[in-house]
Amino acid sequence: FKAVVYNKKEIKNISKVVAPPYDIISPDMQDELYRIHENNVVRLILGKIKNGDTQTDNRYTRAASDFNIWLKKNILIENSVPAIYIYTQTYTYDDKRIDRIGFISLMGLDLKDKKVLPHEKTLTAPKEDRLRLMRAIKANLSPIFMLYEDAKHKVSDVLKKKKKKTKPFIDINIDSVRHRVWALTDKETIGKIESVMSKKDIFIADGHHRYETSKNYARELIENGASQKEIDSSKFFMAYFVELEEKTLLIMPTHRLIKDARGLSKEEIIEKLGKYFTVEKLRSAEDLLEGLGRLKAVHAFGMYLGNAGYYVIKLKDFNEAKTFMGEGSADWKSLDVSILHLFILQYVLGISDEDDNIEFAKDPGEAFNRIDKGGFKMAFFLNPTKVTQVKKIAEHGEKMPRKATYFYPKPLSGLVIRKM
Repeated sequence: FKAVVYNKKEIKNISKVVAPPYDIISPDMQDELYRIHENNVVRLILGKIKNGDTQTDNRYTRAASDFNIWLKKNILIENSVPAIYIYTQTYTYDDKRIDRIGFISLMGLDLKDKKVLPHEKTLTAPKEDRLRLMRAIKANLSPIFMLYEDAKHKVSDVLKKKKKKTKPFIDINIDSVRHRVWALTDKETIGKIESVMSKKDIFIADGHHRYETSKNYARELIENGASQKEIDSSKFFMAYFVELEEKTLLIMPTHRLIKDARGLSKEEIIEKLGKYFTVEKLRSAEDLLEGLGRLKAVHAFGMYLGNAGYYVIKLKDFNEAKTFMGEGSADWKSLDVSILHLFILQYVLGISDEDDNIEFAKDPGEAFNRIDKGGFKMAFFLNPTKVTQVKKIAEHGEKMPRKATYFYPKPLSGLVIRKM
């Protein structure tokens, strides 16, 4: 596709106009992105809500207006030649340099749900929000993050060879991650990649709500009798494809904060857990995280009870636990997030698993601090979900509990845009 990109003659520093995906932008981050640059893509992907918003003047109509004005003023320009876009993200984790390579292209929508395998439940409100934006702006502003299997590395080998021959047109560093993008226009090479990819099942890593929204939008245009050109355009969406490879795919855990512990005392919590878990008390937050990290091969959790201390708990008998976890495959029940929500919280402790009782934190330090400040009774810390587990759950046609996967790093919004 002919990508819409920021015009370097107008925007000297591309790092000031890109943003993370909309769903990880906090209100503070939104404010900061607005402040950094008047043309930051946040104004398109997650515009601010104003008190006086109406049906004709709201975050969606303002995004569409900004998009069209930026195109008219050549702040955004459309490339003249269709391409797929090689995209690398280079970063350091656990003292190892990781160089993840993938590509951004269009993908045909799988309206019959046969070739695309999701692993996450979607919610109505975010889908309605994204649909209203798509109706207004008629563009894919951020690529949906997709995974594919390629044991012989046919695609990534081609991408690596091609990127060596030219310079990237984007090369920026944001939050210790180097993002580079190349335009690949060679039709023969694109044909080879299309040939390999056409046979693949595709797993959604990130962007389930946007994927479902793309399908809803296409169906809506068909039902409303839109022009054939509009319908044909809507049957494709912009995706970022990465090989399903443990070495370059990093999943970070998301920790849980519990507001209401059903009146249980700290002693009662430890006693109830002690029936099914070995419970080890530790001296510090560092000891908790280190101890949890050593137990990635078993079902273990960190637990912080404020002034009652730091603990690592290890499940004694998974076969016993899974009998109390309702329906689902053994693979689904063996997810640490499933054990935490269905077994620890609901069965052992009898604590509400509803959204209004649980909050999520990516940063362990944030979780410890929020317990110390009050308002939360306890925090549970998890080891990351494995890439192989995501694949198995998707193949079973099952959906993971919420916030089970946080793929890192995220593809940035604003590097390339696809105008319908």
